[in-house]
Amino acid sequence: MMFHFFMWTFLFADSSVQKEDPAPYLVYLKSHFNPCVGVLIKPSWVLAPAHCYLPNLKVMLGNFKSRVRDGTEQTINPIQIVRYWNYSDSAPQDDLMLIKLAKPAMLNPKVQPLPLATTNVRPGTVCLLSGLDWSQENSGRHPDLRQNLEAPVMSDKECQKTEQGKSHRNSLCVKFVKVFSRIFGEVAVATVICKDKLQGIEVGHFMGGDVGIYTNVYKYVSWIENTAKDK
Repeated sequence: MMFHFFMWTFLFADSSVQKEDPAPYLVYLKSHFNPCVGVLIKPSWVLAPAHCYLPNLKVMLGNFKSRVRDGTEQTINPIQIVRYWNYSDSAPQDDLMLIKLAKPAMLNPKVQPLPLATTNVRPGTVCLLSGLDWSQENSGRHPDLRQNLEAPVMSDKECQKTEQGKSHRNSLCVKFVKVFSRIFGEVAVATVICKDKLQGIEVGHFMGGDVGIYTNVYKYVSWIENTAKDK
């Protein structure tokens, strides 16, 4: 049986006003179970953690605010889901899957694909952590805010010295360095973006603390490109 593990993370935010950041590549994976986040990498393809393989999955794109409509909202069914062949609870670094959409997403200012990393990232590089969150007034069933935070990438050696990273070889580790003022939901920090390209995506195990562990997308580019071919 596969278990889903929540990833709770502390993020910095103004305690009085939450502002939405631009992150048009993020999609919300809605189901009757656990919330998840994916990344639009092509108009017809979404990259997501394999632990987000959930029943009754729908892909939500564009504006997520339930009380405000701006014409960018899209909900699309998946027609194909391909999990990485080696994914298992014992191989969390392989926590990846691809979702093919029943129809291409309509691109607009709030729906844009994000290119994949073409090189490995050097330790010390400051990258953008991007994800979704619930606004303070949100009582709905899905997040309605995009959030961004900068953080440096750690070396493998540094990562494996931490409690979170010691069992996660060949993964991407980042160090949260800000003073955090409130707790966001488990889908808050879903992606690592370095030099405007997708470098990491969350793994499905509880991390907590000040270190985040992510699947290193660069090491899977060949599999992603071969699988997500538009025929």
